[in-house]
Amino acid sequence: MNARLAAMSQASATLIVGFVAALIAIWGVWTQRAIARRRATFDHISRTEADADFIAARRKFVELARSGEGLVKWADKDKEKTEEAQSIKLVLNDFELVAIGIQRGIIDEEFYKRWFKSSVVQYWGHAQPFVAELRRRTSNGMLYYEFEQMAGWFDENKPPRRSRRWG
Repeated sequence: MNARLAAMSQASATLIVGFVAALIAIWGVWTQRAIARRRATFDHISRTEADADFIAARRKFVELARSGEGLVKWADKDKEKTEEAQSIKLVLNDFELVAIGIQRGIIDEEFYKRWFKSSVVQYWGHAQPFVAELRRRTSNGMLYYEFEQMAGWFDENKPPRRSRRWG
């Protein structure tokens, strides 16, 4: 009887140790993913803040947005190859990529939001007429949709719709 009790105790102890080890492994993976996500966010922000072409594009975006005409005229077909339209699209594409990165769990939403929250909302406010005209002209209602959604999350302080999958 004592041998049987000892075997059961040993099996229970093995099960508990295995369960604890599994929890530690899961915690380790989760922690490393969070660190990697924050690191990717930091790297992205650092690159865009140091990239001369992107800084120039952002400066041009702000200059055009603050002009009396705004950005909408640059959505015309005859202006799509201009430096101005290209600068606008470069800035919008960056925000679109960030929004997708947040949804996929590649970019850390809280980190990015702390750095860029008010700017995201302001940039979308300036870009919205441009995007609306571009969508109308191209019959593509999905252009810059993810950026639009991100501006909404940030403006309303709501969490994003997640689309990440395990693995």
